[in-house]
Amino acid sequence: MKLKTTEKGLTLVELLVALSIAAFVTAAASMTIITMMRLTPMTNNWAIALRQVQDAGYWISRDVMMSQTILVDPDPVTPTFLTLTVLQPSTVLQPSPPPKTIVYQFEDMSGGLKRLMRDDDQTPGQSIMIAEYIYYDPVNDPDDSTQVTEYVSDNRTLTVRIAAVISGDEKVIRQYDATQRVPP
Repeated sequence: MKLKTTEKGLTLVELLVALSIAAFVTAAASMTIITMMRLTPMTNNWAIALRQVQDAGYWISRDVMMSQTILVDPDPVTPTFLTLTVLQPSTVLQPSPPPKTIVYQFEDMSGGLKRLMRDDDQTPGQSIMIAEYIYYDPVNDPDDSTQVTEYVSDNRTLTVRIAAVISGDEKVIRQYDATQRVPP
């Protein structure tokens, strides 16, 4: 194929400019992909830890609202964390059922982390796992540990701080306030 005299190809300068723009775009895209690949595991770990804390906060708040009595275990060495007595709704078959006792306790996991379990006396031996990767060390690290920070019996409000480990020393910590709605 013959080139007409009016047609010209690319000059060396135009070709170098086009190649440098393509290299810049490729480098920017590569850096974005590498950053996304590094952040995804951290983001996933953070989301998992946050979900565990939220689940624990939901269950404890829900049970505290229905509870008649609250017993906070003063000894941080025992696995029992919180004991609640919940009134049962009456039915036609059982007009005044006995109250149900719910116990929150910790179960050991690897790495010093805990699993928060929920047990009730209506279904003995069938503990429900509420949350995993919970950080519980109120003796050595009370500032970051999961614990009942306050129970005010006058206004029947329980304040619980829950911590879950993301990785290493990084934690997700949330505080929940729950008020009893059942009269004592």
